[in-house]
Amino acid sequence: MSSDPLSHLVIDADGDIPVIARVYEVESAEELRRQDAFDEQPEVPAAPRPEEAQAQVAEVEAPAVPGCEPLEEGGLPFIGKVLSFEPNQSIVVQRTLDLAEDLYLADHAFVQASGVKPLSACMPVLPLTMSLEAIAEVAACLTPGLGLIGFENVKAVRWIEVSDRDSEVMNISAQLQEIDVERHVWRIGVEVRLAGQEMPTTTATVLFSTVYRTDLDFAFGGFSNAYRGDKTGEDIYRERHMFHGPRFHCLTGEILIADEGAVAQLLTRPQDDLFRSLRQPQLLLDPALLDGVGQLIGIWAGEQDRYVLPIGFAKLEIYGATPPPGTLVPIRIEITRDEALTLYADVEVQDGAGGVWMRIRDWGSFKFRYPSQALDFRRHPTRYLLSRGLELPGLPAGAVSHLVSKADVNGFDAMLLARHVLHFDEMPLFVEKGEVPQRQFQWLLGRVAAKDSIRAWLAARSATDGLLHPAALLVANEESGQPVSVPVDGQAAVPRISLSHCEDRAVAIASEQPVGIDIEIVRPREPGFVDSLCTNGERELLSAVCGEDDEAWSEWLSRLWSAKEAAGKLLGQGLNGSPHRIEAITLNGSGSFIVQIQESDRLIGVNSVRDGDFVIAYTTGQRTGMFG
Repeated sequence: MSSDPLSHLVIDADGDIPVIARVYEVESAEELRRQDAFDEQPEVPAAPRPEEAQAQVAEVEAPAVPGCEPLEEGGLPFIGKVLSFEPNQSIVVQRTLDLAEDLYLADHAFVQASGVKPLSACMPVLPLTMSLEAIAEVAACLTPGLGLIGFENVKAVRWIEVSDRDSEVMNISAQLQEIDVERHVWRIGVEVRLAGQEMPTTTATVLFSTVYRTDLDFAFGGFSNAYRGDKTGEDIYRERHMFHGPRFHCLTGEILIADEGAVAQLLTRPQDDLFRSLRQPQLLLDPALLDGVGQLIGIWAGEQDRYVLPIGFAKLEIYGATPPPGTLVPIRIEITRDEALTLYADVEVQDGAGGVWMRIRDWGSFKFRYPSQALDFRRHPTRYLLSRGLELPGLPAGAVSHLVSKADVNGFDAMLLARHVLHFDEMPLFVEKGEVPQRQFQWLLGRVAAKDSIRAWLAARSATDGLLHPAALLVANEESGQPVSVPVDGQAAVPRISLSHCEDRAVAIASEQPVGIDIEIVRPREPGFVDSLCTNGERELLSAVCGEDDEAWSEWLSRLWSAKEAAGKLLGQGLNGSPHRIEAITLNGSGSFIVQIQESDRLIGVNSVRDGDFVIAYTTGQRTGMFG
């Protein structure tokens, strides 16, 4: 037997590129493609509805009879409480997603912080494919004796997350749309809504019949520029190029990637640990394996430096029962449209025995891009930082400084970034700041810079390559407003910190001794600003450096302001609304100041550097640095 894991796939006419076997090339599946009389097509088993489920639904009279309790062993896992029921016409089922019951949610959380945060704080999201399972089960209640043969017009408007709580209630309503007598197809329209919300999160038409239909007839072309990816399915999960946990690890072996699409293998997995109370759920689909379709499309998009999330598809046809656990099923995707924000693909999945199991037309995904460093951070927050290190002249040995900009975290919305970075106890303060989104995001960037500085400082002291998870760190504020790093989880020592944010960026510094740092944008200042900032002596110092150069005045006024702020932060007092209480008495052309604290006559050395359109000033309280 060949050692090539893709050798069982049919080779195209050129003889060098494996493609999934066409169904007309498989004798056992020839009838699947025939457009013969309806009664000659393969029969589809009726949807597995145990007698208990049928009895429960039948006993419910619309609209106010109490609904069913969840089924025990062998039940349909998404048939919860029936709110209303009109046989063969309509039904509304309420299903509570629960982190303790729906075990698969732990493997579909966007934030990797296991052991650092509770699961509810890690943004567990209901997969679209699990939504489809729920939709199919509820629709099946209106079609006793029929079997699921596919879906049409699936649209996911927004995801369903179980965040900051342990459960979420969703209402699933199904309505008979049409009975196609000629083709013997029942169409059931289904909508999923979160309780209390008018707009549905997901909509679909579910197709039932007594026989399988074969309306999708793909004509996949050959691949060009095909190559075997440098990562197997196992590598993809181990290196967290997909955020999915083990229950959704269905890609296996080598992956063939080409300009037009990709070929891989999916492994059907056991379904005995998806739900706590159901060891043998009667699933109409294989949601975990179907999720692998989106994963493979995501791998293809990743080769184009894009990240994708599924938004639905035009049609899905099923041609047979789900292959048993442990079956290797080849899959081929072909990209049909690659647009600015969306990506569409046709999909074919084999059954592991040479026939075709399912086809999907126009699987749609929303595209977005992460900077490479941000993507690495998402994959491994204990290996990578979000910010960049700053080389600041004159810092004492061991001090660490980092800067982060909005561009560095492109692709994160504020809440998603917060869930990745903030300690559980910091989240309420972040939410509280949401009334002014710009300031909320600036505050969050400051936490990113501070935590990266702390993490780098701790890693250097421990001489290890690993980093502490940012959400394991707590940055609090003293009564004066000065930020402090708080020891947590047995940390023996934490550094002193200072942070600052301006416009779309933030800086921070971590050191064993007290520090102060500030960042300001360089821009022209109004005369009134000069009066409020500068003493007469400082005007003379600036005039000596800037002369009549307006651009120089813009920069040095920003440097002076930033130097005063940094000194104030070192003292833990800020400027207290009085910039004149901290006065520069010496400066040099390289950006160093000596400032005097008026009420104490204390002298502090402050250095400043230019960074693009910004200046950064920093101090450890010493009169050394660029002055020597």
